[in-house]
Amino acid sequence: MGVLTLHPVAEKVAELLEPHIERQGYELVSVDFRKGTRNSLLRLLVDKPGGGIALSDLEKLSPTLGDLLDVYDPVEGRYTLEVASPGINRPLSKLEHFEAVRGRRGKVRTHRAREGQKSFIGKLEAVSASGIELEDEISRKRQTFGFDEIAGANYEYDFDKGE
Repeated sequence: MGVLTLHPVAEKVAELLEPHIERQGYELVSVDFRKGTRNSLLRLLVDKPGGGIALSDLEKLSPTLGDLLDVYDPVEGRYTLEVASPGINRPLSKLEHFEAVRGRRGKVRTHRAREGQKSFIGKLEAVSASGIELEDEISRKRQTFGFDEIAGANYEYDFDKGE
């Protein structure tokens, strides 16, 4: 689905559903799967290119995606399906997501700590096929992250700047 590594179940769900979602004029932004002991959670974040997704879009899309998941059956055991908008601090999981917010504020969470830190916020300075560069707000240093190091990332709306 994207440049960041997903849980194997999330990856399978993305492969199965992304073509169906795109055919209906939407974008699958991210898939998150959280395994629970009794009930797991499968969260799909969907957007509508060029204008944002409305609640009525989600209401229309949700039963269709639920039916497709029933047919494909990629999730073992009981789970709750959540279909939602990516929101103001949208996740960044595809190369084009990172490129779209270049020059703006982002947050990166790494798999392993760097100098005791796993979370970095700052201006996304550069994007390439291998990773990103972020001007860290705390250290004021430019940090380079390979996509294989990134556990998760999202756009961070800056309320002071209104962007």
